[in-house]
Amino acid sequence: MIVGITGFLASGKGVVSEYLKEKGFIIYSCSDEIREECRKENIEITRDNLQKTGNLLREKFGPNILAKRLSDRIKLKGLENNYVIESIRTEGEINELKKLSKFNLIFIDADEKTRYQRAKERLKEKEHIDSFENFLASEKKEMNNADPNAQNLLKCKELSEFILDNNGSIEDLKHQIEDLLLNIQIKQRTKPDWDEYFLKIAEVISLRESCISARIGAVITKDNVIKSTGYAGAPRGTKDCFEKGYCLRRKLNVPSGQQYELCASVHAEQNAIINAARDGVSILGGTLYIVGKKTYQGLEKPIDAFPCFICKKMIINAGIKRVVCSTADAKYKVFLVEDWVREWQKEDIINDKDKYGTNYSK
Repeated sequence: MIVGITGFLASGKGVVSEYLKEKGFIIYSCSDEIREECRKENIEITRDNLQKTGNLLREKFGPNILAKRLSDRIKLKGLENNYVIESIRTEGEINELKKLSKFNLIFIDADEKTRYQRAKERLKEKEHIDSFENFLASEKKEMNNADPNAQNLLKCKELSEFILDNNGSIEDLKHQIEDLLLNIQIKQRTKPDWDEYFLKIAEVISLRESCISARIGAVITKDNVIKSTGYAGAPRGTKDCFEKGYCLRRKLNVPSGQQYELCASVHAEQNAIINAARDGVSILGGTLYIVGKKTYQGLEKPIDAFPCFICKKMIINAGIKRVVCSTADAKYKVFLVEDWVREWQKEDIINDKDKYGTNYSK
């Protein structure tokens, strides 16, 4: 989860960040990037200087520069962690951070009088807040700028997905944060559809392969219940390619896509059908899922995991209804077996549009 925090002056952004830090979030700050820039240039760190330096950085490198730096750090550290990015002040920064998956922008709000009192108490970075009018004048600089390189907190509020009201106690704010995290969890829930779900299972099953050329896994389901599985590998009790140390087809110079019977392995979909028969399980009307990668010489590459002609004939006679195959572009393709039957009533099998083939070189 990545939480972006923005808000008006002295609204309580730091309090929210610290509470999330207690929950294990890693904290990054756009303002810290500007502070570091000030240190490099020997610029006194005051609120006015931070505003000016931030604007100059955006003018020189683009309105998204601060967010881009932090985004790159997050990617390097790993998106599996939870992060807070605080002190977001421009639309450009928001647009950059929205490129990150699971990014949520939160605006911390509070009325002007409350924030004025908090600002006076903290006197952060030599803020010169002599009066309420002075406070409002200072804040106005960040409110609504037409320049994309300048702060625009009103636009940030408009683009925020969640708003926290921080006019109450810290405990009230913490309760809001708890509810917010739950809402984000609900919003970000990712539930795969059935085809994606069973393809993932087939991918894990493929790890059991004993074919040196390709890693293929298959799952047969019926009414979304797994009935059988299989992976590419040598027949039970025989030596597989890894034990032999070579691929028989390549040793015999068999061209890719031809003479599938000259293979030491049983195809994954064949094994899935055979295993169902061994266990007396009906797969009539079921769905077959196939996932595959080329793996020869340890170089993994996704392939179009379409069944070969022999497997297609077995699939038809087994009464399977649908076949879902992973593709080389990391997606999947769905076939209706009845379409194969209709095609073969008109054309020879060699004219199939979607042909199996590992395309290896001898």
